Amino acid sequence: MNSIFVIGHKNPDTDSVCSAYCYAHLKKKLDSSNEYVACICGHMNRQTKFIFEKLNITPPVYVSDVFPKVSDIMTKEVISVNLDDSIFECMKNMENMKIGIVPVISNGNKLNGIVSYIELTEFFTALTNRNRNEYIIKPENFAKSINGFFLKKGRKSEFTGNFVVGAMPYDKFKERVENIPSEKVVLIVGNRKKIVDYAIQNQFAAVILTGIKKLDEIDADFTSYNGWIFISELSTAETLSLAMLSVPVKSIMNTRIPTIKYSDDVDLARFELSKSDLKGLPVVDEMGKLVGLVTRLNFISNNKKKLILVDHNEYMQAVDGAESAEILEVIDHHRLGAIKTKTPIYIYTKPVGSTCTLVYELYKANKVEIDETIAGLLLSGILSDTVILKSPTTTNDDIQATLELSKFLGINYVDFGAEIFSVIDNITVGNPEEVITSDIKIYNEYGFKVGISQIEVVSFSLFDLHKDLLKTALFNIKKANGLDWAMIMVTDIIKGDSLLLCTSFEQAEKIIPYKKIEDNIYLLSGVLSRKKQLLPEILRILEELSQTRK
Repeated sequence: MNSIFVIGHKNPDTDSVCSAYCYAHLKKKLDSSNEYVACICGHMNRQTKFIFEKLNITPPVYVSDVFPKVSDIMTKEVISVNLDDSIFECMKNMENMKIGIVPVISNGNKLNGIVSYIELTEFFTALTNRNRNEYIIKPENFAKSINGFFLKKGRKSEFTGNFVVGAMPYDKFKERVENIPSEKVVLIVGNRKKIVDYAIQNQFAAVILTGIKKLDEIDADFTSYNGWIFISELSTAETLSLAMLSVPVKSIMNTRIPTIKYSDDVDLARFELSKSDLKGLPVVDEMGKLVGLVTRLNFISNNKKKLILVDHNEYMQAVDGAESAEILEVIDHHRLGAIKTKTPIYIYTKPVGSTCTLVYELYKANKVEIDETIAGLLLSGILSDTVILKSPTTTNDDIQATLELSKFLGINYVDFGAEIFSVIDNITVGNPEEVITSDIKIYNEYGFKVGISQIEVVSFSLFDLHKDLLKTALFNIKKANGLDWAMIMVTDIIKGDSLLLCTSFEQAEKIIPYKKIEDNIYLLSGVLSRKKQLLPEILRILEELSQTRK
């Protein structure tokens, strides 16, 4: 089942959040083969929080970006081995599962290292080096790699030792082991009494008797012996080879490996793997626990996030990483931007005052009944975006939807609208930069980059108290975002007028059609809508300026 994100624009307003929630709910009703997840890519404003709390609804999931993550492509069912497992077991897993890398874990699935063909090659190459003859010995592993059984178990469960083969004359054997501490010797020998008795007398760490078919073949008294005794049915040569493979993987694992987290971007994982000689890298969570594995084959799969955009249709306003995602649908009431897709997609757009109006129409078109929760959210989105149907963007479709929804809920929409506007963000909430960036939209048009923010108030007196701080913050935002022009539209929803505070832009200021009341501040009489009233004028100005450049 695919996860499809239904998501609004950056700096989400009430219409954006409510339409995302309600459209995801509709898609779940229409399509059970996919999982539709309502998301937001910014923090909700006070008004939106109030609405979700009033209706007792859990808000949409916050998504910081939709770049493909390691968790989207990794293999989740990973074959691993524990620190004390034998090299033999590790090799069997690699052969049976046709894999080239095995993570090594300890208690709680904590990643400790990996074993790959590189570590195995180094191990077998080292066997030919006479100077390297000490290994971590874990006698319990004998039974996991050698056909046989324990006759007696010793006291030490693990030690560093040497594998010594007793296949030479007794005198030569004594000469060979005299310089090796007895507690480090693992003797591999056939049924050779003198050598076995020497091992018992000197309390070797372990004795592996080879080629034994029946216990009565053993001519030795192990009563006084405190070490390990293992009986192998195989020849001495075969037993030696398999005994070497009983060495625990922790003695050969590679601990110096790049760490990849499940939350890392796919591009970062691809880069880390490209620098490595390994065929794959383990994936860990924030606690360092193994959660998956990434190999070169994983990057071949389609790992793009799937999106449905609501209340916007331009990458500049979309969640970070939208360019790398697969856009499936667009539900919007704004002008069309420049999003390009590789395949045809479903687009539903109309010049109405609210995206929630469009979502409501889609419920009716698909004959899906709404409940009080969905009705409350849809009505909230419409009233918020149309300023209780006062905005010039309001259409008959918005009015009809408002009347039908308020009737269904049994409430007066004017009273409900007044209630939700009583908790709108205002200039006194947060620092000035947060006030501006909470609902800023950035446009790249005619060679200019412009940021337009909007905030609604119930009196311009609040603006007068904070305009100097807002002006400083606006200039800082212009610089930080590389804007040619930055502005905030302060709308008095009671009077139905707006004030426009903007950064200096001499060429534009000469042709701006609004009344200048002081430096960088203009009166916009009867202007409530950024989208329908202010933006077209700003775009006209930019177009005119672009022509004078030629």
